[in-house]
Amino acid sequence: MRLERHDGVPDGGDKKYWLGIKLVPAFRNRQYTLAEKAGGPRALWESDHIALSGLGFTDKDVAETAALRAAIDLDEELEKLSVRGISIMTDEDEGFPQLLLDAPWHPKAFFIKGTLPACDASIAIVGSRHATLQGKAFAMELASALAAVGVMVVSGGARGIDTAAHTGALEAGGLTAAVLGCGLDLVYPPENRNLFAQIEERAALISEYPLGTQPFPRNFPARNRIVAGMCNGVIVVEAALKSGALITADFALEYGRDVFAAPGYSKSPMSKGANALIKQGAHLIESAQDVLDVLSLTGITLDQGEPLERLSGPEKDFLIQLGWEPKRFDEVTRNIPVDTATASVLLLTLEISGFVRRDIDGCYLRIK
Repeated sequence: MRLERHDGVPDGGDKKYWLGIKLVPAFRNRQYTLAEKAGGPRALWESDHIALSGLGFTDKDVAETAALRAAIDLDEELEKLSVRGISIMTDEDEGFPQLLLDAPWHPKAFFIKGTLPACDASIAIVGSRHATLQGKAFAMELASALAAVGVMVVSGGARGIDTAAHTGALEAGGLTAAVLGCGLDLVYPPENRNLFAQIEERAALISEYPLGTQPFPRNFPARNRIVAGMCNGVIVVEAALKSGALITADFALEYGRDVFAAPGYSKSPMSKGANALIKQGAHLIESAQDVLDVLSLTGITLDQGEPLERLSGPEKDFLIQLGWEPKRFDEVTRNIPVDTATASVLLLTLEISGFVRRDIDGCYLRIK
């Protein structure tokens, strides 16, 4: 929705000044500190040479900033956002997430596409972009179970665990929000275009970065602090020892939020980060119920019904024999005493029912 002054001219109040500040590189890295020192975003935007010098700007920075401000029409920039369905949310808005407001170093303003719904709890699920099939399946299972009982799943929209978490929440008909490290007019990774469209319909896409901002690596640590700040807790599923997921966990600890980790095979590089967190005191989890138990979320309970009861006898027996390790089709038929045609029908039935998932390499994995 476009904000207007009484004379009918577009006006974003403080929001348009935050927009201007985010468009000026000299402001951007210290935008919130500078605005506070200057007396607010409008005061910073309108600061003259003397005021900017008092904020630590060099003469070169002052000259470049003045030239950029003169070239920027804030009303036109607001219109560019509006036509893309993007708005600006500040920490003075009623709908600003309370958990994020309570976190130190929270953003004073960010761009949003969609709507952040009110919910009783939010959980971040993060992990490796190079996740294994098992890791992605577990992230989907967690997200689906949590979203089904009203918990909003938050992640970073990246490949691997992030994508699996968003997908699981959507498949359960629940809420999920993505915090991106690029402008909201870009789609990164590009294969997530349809996923992002669904997230926007169900909840929101969020970014601190103005239109056109590329997904530079330096953007992601700042993105991760927002992911952690929006949530009651952070779940790490498969992460290397040096990874963005562990940065998110570190922010969560600084904010006093719970950190959870899924244990993995000790020799796998993708398990090193999560296992290290468990050694340091993170909650070891094997199911979504473990998360709910730690957070003591009142009024939220998981469906404890046995999903296998939905299957026929042959389907149930086949699934049990399939086990929990990924298998190619020839391994399935070699290890389970059924003919090829029967195995094909059973695998297809179990895949449609949501008990088995097949990856792009053709391996089958039991996921529940």
